[in-house]
Amino acid sequence: MLKYNEIYLGSKSPRRRELLNLMGVKHQLLLFEIDEIVGLNETPFDYSKRITQQKLKQAWNIIETKNLAKMPVLCADTEVISNNKILGKPKNYNEAFLMLQQYSNASHTVITTVGIKFKHFQKIIINTTQVNFANISDEQIHHYLLSEDYIDKSGGYGIQSYFGQFITGINGCFFSVMGLPLNSVRMLLNDLEQFV
Repeated sequence: MLKYNEIYLGSKSPRRRELLNLMGVKHQLLLFEIDEIVGLNETPFDYSKRITQQKLKQAWNIIETKNLAKMPVLCADTEVISNNKILGKPKNYNEAFLMLQQYSNASHTVITTVGIKFKHFQKIIINTTQVNFANISDEQIHHYLLSEDYIDKSGGYGIQSYFGQFITGINGCFFSVMGLPLNSVRMLLNDLEQFV
């Protein structure tokens, strides 16, 4: 049993909230914005790790400057990588359509970096999952996009949505593709337990 009853979640993602609830981890939201711009010659792995580090730093600064209750903060970053390029979140319907077309009869990589910070303790874990897709027709893509489920999702889709029926297999963590690798979160909380 953890020595604390609750953590902060530095994320706007409702999926991450759902997954923490699934684990039975009580949490409060800590909302903030950071600039998410890929640096020149920055690899997807380096970028995702840097963004997670920046989120943790920003979150802890808020906790300290606003004199909030001192609790651990959990932050994460999910990136979809296709042809060695970070796809990001689609800005509109057309951009999402072009992203999803790339997945037909192909595979891509999803990176989810998750980290936890509490006082002087900080640890980050990077998860890599390969997602394989069957053939997807343009009509099926349009049908999915009309649901608007693609909005605010890295790579333009949710694995747990209508679009998941086209996935032929994954090599890695299902929950990582959703946005929060549960086993990694458990490991981070266990490591934190040793620190506190």
